[in-house]
Amino acid sequence: MQNYSTLQIQSIAILVIFLLYFLYKLRVLFKKLRNKSLLERNRTLKKLKRLSWDDFELLCMELFSKKGWKVLGNEKKGADGGVDIWMKKRSFTKKNISAIVQCKRYDDAMVTIKVVREMYGLMYEYEVDKAYVVTTSRFTKECYRFVENKNMVLIDGEALVKMIN
Repeated sequence: MQNYSTLQIQSIAILVIFLLYFLYKLRVLFKKLRNKSLLERNRTLKKLKRLSWDDFELLCMELFSKKGWKVLGNEKKGADGGVDIWMKKRSFTKKNISAIVQCKRYDDAMVTIKVVREMYGLMYEYEVDKAYVVTTSRFTKECYRFVENKNMVLIDGEALVKMIN
């Protein structure tokens, strides 16, 4: 059996303390990164396109919440009838403004007029004041012509990144 000198024991103790401190700091860093909001972690279009569809919906919910909306989300998952997010907001002119949101996380495919027309129909079916269609991609020209003079907002990928930042 080997006898260790006091200096060797102290050196080992210092190394163990530094190792424990390093592990503690590493844990704090991972916890901080994990607790960052989806908006803080996904500030580029490339990162937004990597999100799963449900994380993209959560990001949109967080964004609208920061814009002053009371976000109700959507209880149904899967076949939701075209509505991903339900929202309400207090207004000076009306008691409550209500809105619905459709989230489309696409890589490159453009959102077509079919989706926008569907949201317009749902806006009247559910008697809400406003409808939003949010995408990581772009909208066809038909979509922009269709929403003119309607209470609908189209948010494409570039506009979404600007809103987040």
